[in-house]
Amino acid sequence: MMDDSILNFEEKYTESDTIKSYEYNEYQPTSGSNLNISGNITIHIENQDEFFHPRRSYLLVEGNLLKDGAGGVYDANASVALANNGIMHLFSNVKYELAGQEIESVNNPGIAGVLMGVAKFPYDYANGTGMVQCWSPQTSDAILGV
Repeated sequence: MMDDSILNFEEKYTESDTIKSYEYNEYQPTSGSNLNISGNITIHIENQDEFFHPRRSYLLVEGNLLKDGAGGVYDANASVALANNGIMHLFSNVKYELAGQEIESVNNPGIAGVLMGVAKFPYDYANGTGMVQCWSPQTSDAILGV
């Protein structure tokens, strides 16, 4: 006789959230180190004996902010304003692929990110994690002068 307790569908489903910490790995673009020219920036993560959680991943963009023309680089104490979700405006398209299969593609990720931020997050989103995404609501009708 077979034991009926092997599959007990009457118990409430509980989701496990047992991951206590994350270890972040650094991956450099395989498309080369000269990122000042237009073209694709590709980051490959080869087969490894690891589990990846794409929802917790992020892109770190480092560089210098240059003054218009031959004015050089802004110093660390300069006051500079970026558009909301400003870094993503540098890209025209972002794709996420898994094993060569496209999972998601977003055209104009800067605009898409701003629209998502306006629709999804509260007005005071700039206080906290919003600053990581260069998010700040407009507080006046004045246009910033150059």
